Amino acid sequence: MDKDVFLGIDVSKGYADFIPLNIKRDPIEKCFQLTDNKEGRKQLTNLIKRWLKETKASIYCGVESTGGYENNWYYLLKGLQSQHKVFVTRLNPKVVKSTGDAKLRRTITDRVSAENIALYISKFKEYVDYGLKHKYNEEYKVGRDILTGIRMLIKQRTQLLNQLEKWLYDSFPEVLVFCKNGIPLWLLRLLETYTTATAVSRSKGGILKIKGISAKKADKLKLLAKQNSRNVNLGKAHLIATTAKEILHKFTLIDTQEKYLINLYKDNEVVELLITIPGVGLKSAVTFALEIDGVNRFDNVKKIASYFGVHPTFKESGDGKWGNHMSKRGRGTMRAALFMCAKTGVRCNDPLKDIYARCRAKGMKYNQAIGAAMHKLLRIIFGVLKSKKPFDAEVDKENQINAKQKQKLNKEKSKIKQKENKKSIHRYQSESLDGPISGRKAIDIKKQMASQIPNLE
Repeated sequence: MDKDVFLGIDVSKGYADFIPLNIKRDPIEKCFQLTDNKEGRKQLTNLIKRWLKETKASIYCGVESTGGYENNWYYLLKGLQSQHKVFVTRLNPKVVKSTGDAKLRRTITDRVSAENIALYISKFKEYVDYGLKHKYNEEYKVGRDILTGIRMLIKQRTQLLNQLEKWLYDSFPEVLVFCKNGIPLWLLRLLETYTTATAVSRSKGGILKIKGISAKKADKLKLLAKQNSRNVNLGKAHLIATTAKEILHKFTLIDTQEKYLINLYKDNEVVELLITIPGVGLKSAVTFALEIDGVNRFDNVKKIASYFGVHPTFKESGDGKWGNHMSKRGRGTMRAALFMCAKTGVRCNDPLKDIYARCRAKGMKYNQAIGAAMHKLLRIIFGVLKSKKPFDAEVDKENQINAKQKQKLNKEKSKIKQKENKKSIHRYQSESLDGPISGRKAIDIKKQMASQIPNLE
């Protein structure tokens, strides 16, 4: 244990920087660089075998998640993990940056980043997951890659749509009355052929052949086109037409990829369990299965809620309090899927209906109530996957009854604990109004003092 080695690996495209530290966080060797090829990976394997022989220690390796460039090094070390005392983990870039900030690093280089990684895994060894408790399901790896590709296409489509809207505002702003909820598909099809207002006004029956355009809509389009007085040059018209065509192509690609992904995992046992939950469709069930990647890696429902950022956060500092809102930490894909399912679920899923109704009765706005339903839905998903049983509303009711009893007991314990903590915090000096405190703090102290005066009636 005292001889453990911590190997920090900063990955770049085509190469990586390495620095091994001992338990005292001193370098075993100076930082070195290896190319991401067969020879480089062979050299790393030989070095690790040499360190194992010389130190007779375990080697803990950390690679920063870079979106795929780290995979060759990660899987090499993962292979060594099964044969030697070698452990490897992927790290969120945020924790690496925080380590550098804590060390007051003025500059960031590949060597410094590698050292920050090694420092982090040495300082927080017990908190780092090396995949020993939970083995990642390789069956989901391809699905996650496809999901990443879909997210990329959606992002590109959104960028193109935003740019097209700006060009339309400049050249044919009248049609934007149809774009209050985004540019519709029929308008994109129209812009492929009839790019300018002039082209629309001169068209005869061609517009009616476009899918999604009725005779009434065609008449309105022509009327709006005649009101337009802007001259659009050929270059801008070409740009609008090609962009509309590319956006439609993106829609097709996304739809194709989603259908392929669904077909790939539709018979998965986790997906089959998830679709028993009212409000969860096949597409969302596949997304949940890929994002969760094995429910057993979460010790309890609070952990999974925190991981996907649907838990309420509360902050208290000094005499200020900031109250509950969704944290929105972690990957947004899961929250987006939960949001859509919760919107459906509040109409057809009894537990979600109940929580939505209670939240609205308390005065919450629509999105706030849906946020509470999202949290409830994730709890249901956790329970279904943990029990490996289809969703049953009666089981959920029993769980709610048990939960209320536990909450009541916990509330009583919490009050006792708060009083004990209050006494402990002020064990050397009781709270006083004499200090330079704020008005808010003074009110709190007065209330506390008033509550301690015995009732003489």
